[in-house]
Amino acid sequence: MTTDTSNTASTLSNSPLSESPANSISSHAGAAFFCQQLKQQGWDDIAPRSVLIAGCGAGHEAAAIQAELNATVDAVDIEDFVSAELKANSPVRFAVGSVCDLKFANNTFDAIFYHHVIEHVDNPTASLRELHRVLKPGGWLFTGTPNRHRLLSSIGAHQQSEWEATLVNKLKDNIRDWKDRMTGRFRNELGAHAGFSRRELDAMLAVHFEKREWLTESYLRFKYSSGRAATIIPLATHPTVSWFSAPAIYVMCRKAK
Repeated sequence: MTTDTSNTASTLSNSPLSESPANSISSHAGAAFFCQQLKQQGWDDIAPRSVLIAGCGAGHEAAAIQAELNATVDAVDIEDFVSAELKANSPVRFAVGSVCDLKFANNTFDAIFYHHVIEHVDNPTASLRELHRVLKPGGWLFTGTPNRHRLLSSIGAHQQSEWEATLVNKLKDNIRDWKDRMTGRFRNELGAHAGFSRRELDAMLAVHFEKREWLTESYLRFKYSSGRAATIIPLATHPTVSWFSAPAIYVMCRKAK
């Protein structure tokens, strides 16, 4: 699955993670923001704590979240992308499985991290139904996905296992996206990395979650609070333009108690 691996400095504590920088919470903006939001919601008052990483990819975000939140973490993906070394050195319980057919009992997890995964899933609505099922009453689901109305793609993307974050590759991504738009093929089910509009994602989430807090502007400010992009963040996150200026959209949902 596609992951977001920004080098933004997290305001969270520096947890004693793996020696590899890839497993550091500060190397994963989405994971760091997820942890920050949970802590603001009173996460530290929950014990014991359990988290599901739905679509874990190579597993580095899962390892970072486990260490930062001091929780029991299960991580699943449709294929096994996790190295033997990470499996041996992390307490995360990695497994192969579909987010549309999870092998967990009802009401198992206190929080779920579903970050830049839903756009890759064959049946997004089924995945949300399953995630709602395994989430405990009062639990949180954090979801992020590319904004289908975005003007530009891959702006904040960083190195991934099968993709290098070079200017040339980012330019190619944008050319491909605009070609797909002009030919009517800018849809996830047609192989494009399109994502969803806020309206589309909200309609799917509303079936299961009455409480949905949209955090796109907060996340972008968190991720780009320093560096060259910081100066344009106030404009890019303004509510009147963020629907197309935001490269991705983010939301925290809570299951009814």
